[in-house]
Amino acid sequence: MRPFLYVSTAAAGVASLAFAARVARTVLDRRYYEKQGVTFSRTYPFIGSETDVSGLIDRNKTRDYLYLDQPATDFVGSIRGFDIQLYAVNRQTTEILVSPAITGKYIDRDTPALYSFGQLSPSAMTFQKITTEHFGDRKRNLGKGFDQERISEVSNRRAAELCGEFDEDAPLDLKRIAGDYTRDVMGEFVWGQDAMRLAVSYKDRDGGLSKVPFMFALNETFTRLRFYSNRFWNRVYFPMATWPITQEARRLQYNIKQLQEHLANVLQGTPGAGTVWEQVATGNGKLGIPIEITRDDLLTASIAGLDTVQNTILATLWYVLLPENVKWREAIASSGGERKDELVEACVSETLRLSPPGSVINNKVIDDLDMDVEGRKYLLKKGTRVMPNIHALHAQYGDAFQPERFLLTEKGAEPYVMPFGKGRRSCPGRNLGMVMAKNFVSQFITAHPGARITNTADKDIHFNNLSQSQLMVVIGPGAAQGFATARSCPVLSS
Repeated sequence: MRPFLYVSTAAAGVASLAFAARVARTVLDRRYYEKQGVTFSRTYPFIGSETDVSGLIDRNKTRDYLYLDQPATDFVGSIRGFDIQLYAVNRQTTEILVSPAITGKYIDRDTPALYSFGQLSPSAMTFQKITTEHFGDRKRNLGKGFDQERISEVSNRRAAELCGEFDEDAPLDLKRIAGDYTRDVMGEFVWGQDAMRLAVSYKDRDGGLSKVPFMFALNETFTRLRFYSNRFWNRVYFPMATWPITQEARRLQYNIKQLQEHLANVLQGTPGAGTVWEQVATGNGKLGIPIEITRDDLLTASIAGLDTVQNTILATLWYVLLPENVKWREAIASSGGERKDELVEACVSETLRLSPPGSVINNKVIDDLDMDVEGRKYLLKKGTRVMPNIHALHAQYGDAFQPERFLLTEKGAEPYVMPFGKGRRSCPGRNLGMVMAKNFVSQFITAHPGARITNTADKDIHFNNLSQSQLMVVIGPGAAQGFATARSCPVLSS
C-alpha cells in the first residue's frame, strides 16, 4: 500500500509543479503583451475570461461581444485555458494578420474547433496548415465543385417550394424551416438527392436509437457538437470535449463513428453527376489523396452551409420584417430582376455586418512576428493565438440596420466587413452561402411581404451559430394588417 501511496503522491506533486509552471508562464506572457500596450479583458487563473463569456452565450451572444467596449487599441488580450488570445479590433491590425505579404510571414490555423465539429472531419482543410501536402490542390478541387449556377438553381427551387407550402394565419417556426432548407440544399448540392437520403444509425439527445437520413444525422450531430464544446469546462480546456465522460459525449462519438463508417461505404460508389462529391473525388483521386481526406473535405463542404446559412437567413428576415424596416421588404417585394437581387444582397450584407453568424476560426503565430501598426510596434511570440474580432470591426459603423451602405456605387465606400474571414484562410464556401441566403430571403419576402414576427417580446434575440433564439411569424391577410407603403427612399427607388 505504501509504495502505491508514494507513487501517487509523487505523481500528484509533479502534476502540480507542471500546472504551476504553466500558469506562471501564462502570467508572464500576459505581462509581456501588456508592456507592449495590449489591453487585456478581465481574466481568472486558468479559467481565463470564460466566466464572462459563458454569461454571454447564455444570452444568445458570442464571445466576441466581450471585447467590443474597449478603449482605443490595436489588440485586446484574453486568456483561453493556458493560451494568450489576441483579438485585432481595427482594420489596420487585421490587414497585417490576414495578409502575409505585409510581414513576409503567415499565421496559420490552430483552432479549438478541432475538438468540437472537427471531430467529424479531423483531416479537413479547415484544421490543416497551409503547408500541408496538397493543401492548395484540395482547395482548388473544392472550388471547382462549388458551381455557382448549380447552387443557385438548387437553392432557388427549394426555397420556392418551401415558401409556397405555408399555411396562412398559422404560426411558422422559421428556424426549423430554414434548417430544413439549408440541409436539403447542401445535401443535394454536395452528395445528390439519393445519397443524402440514405439512412444512417443515429442516437438522439435522449439516447434513443433510430435510422434517419444521412443529412439529418450530420446536421444534428454537427450542431450538438458545437453546443457541447461550448460548455464551460470544454471551453477552458478544449480536449475535454472529446473525452467520453458524459452521456452526451458518448452519444456524439457514436454518431460520429456511424457517419464516418457510412461515408466509407458511400464513397466506394459512383458520385452523382455534377455534385461536389464528383469533382472532389475525381480531382483528389488523380493526386492519390487518401479516401479519408476526401471524406473529410466533403464532410466540411456539407456542414459549411448549415448553421451559418440558417442563422444568416433568420437574422436577415428578423431585420427586414421588423415594422421600422417596412421600406426594405416593400422594395424587395415590388422589384424584379437585378434590382431585386441588389436589394436582397444589401439586406443580407448589412445583416452579416450586424449579426455575423460566428467568429472567424482561430489562428496561431507560427514564428515570432514583428508588426508595425501605424508606428506602433508589436512582437508576437510563436504560439500566440490571434484572430480578427469581426464584431468589433463591424460595430464601428453603428447598430442601425442600414442596407443602403451596400448600395453605394463609389468604389471603396462600402463598410470594411469580413463575415467569412479574409485572405488565404477565408471560407471557400462564402459565395455559396450568400446565394443560399439571398434566394430564401427573396422568395419568402416576395411571397409574403406582409409576414409578421410574433415573438418580438422574447428575451435576448440574437442569431448566430450558438444561439437558441427562435423566429416565429404568421403570414396571410391577418398578418398583413398594418403593412403600408413606406415613404419613398432615394436609395431604394434609384
